[in-house]
Amino acid sequence: MSPTNRSRTARAWLLPLLALGVGVLGMVALWLAVYLYFRSTAGWLAVLAALDIVFMMRLAAAPAGRLRASLALAGTAAAIAASYWMMVATQMGLLLGLSPLESSQRLGPVLAGELVRHATSPWDIAWAALALALAWRLGR
Repeated sequence: MSPTNRSRTARAWLLPLLALGVGVLGMVALWLAVYLYFRSTAGWLAVLAALDIVFMMRLAAAPAGRLRASLALAGTAAAIAASYWMMVATQMGLLLGLSPLESSQRLGPVLAGELVRHATSPWDIAWAALALALAWRLGR
């Protein structure tokens, strides 16, 4: 592959990667807002996250194939993980008088894992598994 083709290929993936980041951050913000309003983890939002990530990748004209499906899957997993992390950080931050961002920086993975384990139901796990399968299928 010539150097000009490599740079053209890299530029072709720049917008889809940016859209992926925007989609993940947007879903984390939406999920956190729903959590704060309803005081529920709202596991069904994982499916909405998958649809949002896939839509953002298609909107940014990411070439179809396994790479786009893998990025959609990774983006959905990142949105789910970051959303649960921020929910737990917000919960701990309210108890300790910290903002969610400060609390998320100080929260350790063991405590986060325990709090997520206690906060989630089997339905939340099922929604997340469905969302990951949906992201792979629609991402291709």
